Amino acid sequence: MLTIPEHWGACCLKDPEMPFLRLPGVSASHEDPVQLAEQLAALLPVRNCDVVVPVSSSRPFLCLSGGLQLGPLSVVALWGSGLWGEVDGGDQACFILPYRGSGQFRQAGQSLSNLAGRTLLYLPPEPWRTSNDAMGGITIRLDPGLIRQVASSMAGPLVDPQRWSELGSQPLMLPVHQIPNGDLQFQRLYRLMAFIHGLLLSHGSLAQSLRLDDLLLRQLVQLLAPWMLAEPAEGLQRQTDTIDELVDWIHAHCHQPISLSELEQRSHYSRRSLQYAFKARFGCGPMQYLRRQRLWRAKRQLEQPGSLTSISRVAMACGYISLASFSRDFQRTFGISPSKLLRNHRDRSDPPCRTPDPRT
Repeated sequence: MLTIPEHWGACCLKDPEMPFLRLPGVSASHEDPVQLAEQLAALLPVRNCDVVVPVSSSRPFLCLSGGLQLGPLSVVALWGSGLWGEVDGGDQACFILPYRGSGQFRQAGQSLSNLAGRTLLYLPPEPWRTSNDAMGGITIRLDPGLIRQVASSMAGPLVDPQRWSELGSQPLMLPVHQIPNGDLQFQRLYRLMAFIHGLLLSHGSLAQSLRLDDLLLRQLVQLLAPWMLAEPAEGLQRQTDTIDELVDWIHAHCHQPISLSELEQRSHYSRRSLQYAFKARFGCGPMQYLRRQRLWRAKRQLEQPGSLTSISRVAMACGYISLASFSRDFQRTFGISPSKLLRNHRDRSDPPCRTPDPRT
């Protein structure tokens, strides 16, 4: 499982250095709400948009925006002057994570407040309206079917499908104090946003291979439906020999992006049962086992180096962000550093140097 480094911390709720506002090519600054609505149209179907407080020389309008596609998830970040707006529902649901201010939302006759650091808002695929005293938040748009798909794979086949068939069909305001371990769950979500932002800045190509969209979606599902993830004790007693087919599949596809939800779906195990089965069989979880197989693949690449083989390329192919972490894990697994292994095999494959004949 990908671990989010502690040093990223939770995002500061009053600092405009919010995630996704400083990504090259996807971020912009706006001095007109109409210009902002036009910019957002590709990722968020805004019907109307205007300022809450009239613009003047003493109160100019300014809004920073950032929008990107993360797998099947559309992510929109906004920071700036207060706005009201109307958004078409289409076929996409929205999670709205506030970073500052108080947002008022209305959908299907319900009025919902969204307070920075205290709530998370979920809106199903229907039109909605909003008015914010100050913009500062991240909206994640997705097919609600993905929510049910990931939730069912996490819960496993022992959970009655009727329990999750209606998941994501109603607007919900999720307060931190009403969610089990809510403070910790919210901190993880804010830290995950900062982590994804930092990774996109430094190693943009890794975002897809690490399946960060699945990691984010799983975190949202845990906040939306913690009740459905409590697994019966009997679900943990399944035989581990039934994971052989999944293990073979991992060996054949470890060079491709693989998510934990995909492993759960293929195994028909819940998240806890799959963890239990792998730990009983291999002494580690399924994502750790995947990492081990990628390390073995890295070893084979370093033993048969090509002209473009480098430690950094091999580390990134294994899903490592840090070259130091890759070297440490490789040394611990194989008793030799990746740089030394590569050097040894390059020395063997290079033709011997010939001393020039001084007579020629």
